[in-house]
Amino acid sequence: MSDFTSLLDQHLHIPPRSECENALRLLIRMGLMVIGAAEGSLLVLNEATNELEFALTVGDPKSEAMLRGQRVPVGLGITGLAAATSRVQIGAPTFKDVRQSSHGGAPASGPEAVMAAPVLAGERLVAVMTAVSFEKAKRFTNQDGKMFGGFAVIAGVLVGQNLRLAERDRRNPDDVVDDVALAADKPRA
Repeated sequence: MSDFTSLLDQHLHIPPRSECENALRLLIRMGLMVIGAAEGSLLVLNEATNELEFALTVGDPKSEAMLRGQRVPVGLGITGLAAATSRVQIGAPTFKDVRQSSHGGAPASGPEAVMAAPVLAGERLVAVMTAVSFEKAKRFTNQDGKMFGGFAVIAGVLVGQNLRLAERDRRNPDDVVDDVALAADKPRA
């Protein structure tokens, strides 16, 4: 396994090819279908460098291989701005340092339209989901942003739950048994 295939595991404790990774891919794919985008990615936050790193891409396998591991500084471009503001951002691409693969036999060129939605685990930024279109003159709407942002909220719940489970598993096994015993003693409403 390369360093890049472990980005999800390294930052979000999501093992490669796990149910959680598959669910994230499905959420991105569904979001792309709803808004009519060609490709989407999940960029995880590297808190040590304050950069977003491409961890997975849905759409074109060549794009996933090309993008994986590339970095976007928080605050730069549409994607970095989504991370900095914790709000969905829509627009034409402005950050030109990301290398792209070719699409439809055309030479490698950037997307025409970009959307980025923050993925929050509680109030903590953990990633950004992106959607791109290579279609000439394509523009995403505010309604597209609301829809895609909703998929990012679901991704945040999924990642947050996964992080809580990973934290629980790292704790002393006796503490986990105590937690289960306490939960069993609580009256149900």
